Amino acid sequence: MLVQGPPAGRTHLITTAYSTGPTGDSYPQTTLATLVSAGDPMTPAALPSKFAPIDDLSKDPVAQRRVITFSQNDQTNEFYINGKQFDVHRIDVRARLNTTEEWRVRNLANEQHTFHIHVNDFQLMSINGRPYHFRGWQDTVQLPARGEVVIRMRFRDFLGKYPFHCHILNHEDRGMMANVEVVR
Repeated sequence: MLVQGPPAGRTHLITTAYSTGPTGDSYPQTTLATLVSAGDPMTPAALPSKFAPIDDLSKDPVAQRRVITFSQNDQTNEFYINGKQFDVHRIDVRARLNTTEEWRVRNLANEQHTFHIHVNDFQLMSINGRPYHFRGWQDTVQLPARGEVVIRMRFRDFLGKYPFHCHILNHEDRGMMANVEVVR
């Protein structure tokens, strides 16, 4: 991320107040950071005229289609992926190296969840059945309340185990996390 600072002085980076839904979490507006700048302005950095090309996975053959379901129990404040709470010793998804998979990530809750996967980026294909114009790789996407997203991932560079989870800390800490293992 490139931030070009303001004239000398103080500038606040402020979050937007946010609610994940009627049964979800609410976050007030708050100051995230304060930028203090001084001295004479610098010449702004030149931005690239175009970005490096990126692969579009929409034409890739899909080796495996999966459904990943986020759910929760509001009475017990427990959170699940595919009906299970996190177990560090369990492999929930086994993917093959050099394949492309399509995951339909569903959210059964009345609040939003944030899908995040470590190590491997994905291409967002659709949100609630509406095609999504490819803008670049992501590792996080908002799951609409009672909605779904479709993503494609190419497991190309990394073997081994890593997690995917809800990126709301309280939700992942209460079980909304799973393991993927990429094998040959």
